[in-house]
Amino acid sequence: MKQAISLLLISSTFLSVISCTNNPDAPRLATGGINGVNSSSAEANFALAKSLQNSGKTGKAIKAYAETAENFPLSSKAAEARFNQASLLYSSGQLIESFKAYQIFIEKHNSSKLYSEALKRQYAVAIAAAKGNIKHNFLGLKSKHAATTCEKMLRQCKSNGPFSSMAPKAQYSIGELWESRKSYPKAIVGYKAVYNSYPDSSLAPEAMYKVGTLLMLEAKKGNRNKAALDTAKNVFLDLRQIHPSHPRAKDAKVQLSKLAVSNVQRSFDNAEFYRNKGQNQAAIIYYQDVIKASPSGTLHNLAKKRLAELGQ
Repeated sequence: MKQAISLLLISSTFLSVISCTNNPDAPRLATGGINGVNSSSAEANFALAKSLQNSGKTGKAIKAYAETAENFPLSSKAAEARFNQASLLYSSGQLIESFKAYQIFIEKHNSSKLYSEALKRQYAVAIAAAKGNIKHNFLGLKSKHAATTCEKMLRQCKSNGPFSSMAPKAQYSIGELWESRKSYPKAIVGYKAVYNSYPDSSLAPEAMYKVGTLLMLEAKKGNRNKAALDTAKNVFLDLRQIHPSHPRAKDAKVQLSKLAVSNVQRSFDNAEFYRNKGQNQAAIIYYQDVIKASPSGTLHNLAKKRLAELGQ
């Protein structure tokens, strides 16, 4: 009886294995057998793709490389095929599709010797998309992709290498992206994230300087917004304190001098505004601010003259 049960269990197990083998959706065992069976077919498909590429048939080569990677995912040629597909898509100006192909490579072939290069290439694709540096072969023209799309691509680059030098570069590029599109508030947010998230990066002082100058620009557009100018001043002061030997520290000093002059001019303009409205007490306060902030110069002398006229 026990022998009959044992034979039944063995038979059942054998039939189960045969059933799984015939089932295309069943998990594949890591025996190396599949790789061996497919190796010759993968080699042939890869060779065909390479031949098409060398013949200048880029579109067909892209398709052949994709088919090699998809149909023979366990072969030794799968990673290189996907990498070549992404690279050809990039060179032919299909940036979004190229980025997606590199992403598939990064997710499925992180042990490949091409992995680090794929990260760099993907970042290059994102930058090219943002700057419109790729010409479309059928038009010969450069075109920029939507800023939101480019930002998503750059954020994906950060996510793929969160602890690599690529992360602060990608974040800085987000700031550059929005600055190039003249969306300065978003650019400021992008640059701030560089020195807040990656304070030890070589790009941190550059990002701080960018934030300060953009705040000054925004203040100029917004009728000399005092809050923006005060924030810019604090950013420049922090830059000089945290990175005193960086070249941008000297530039920050120049900008601080400009802000000082700007503040004097703003105080004088406010004083004139209140004097013309007959609100002399308010005007006196601002004229006194001019004299305190500027010990000499044209505005200093004008403020003293106005105070004398107001009986001060």
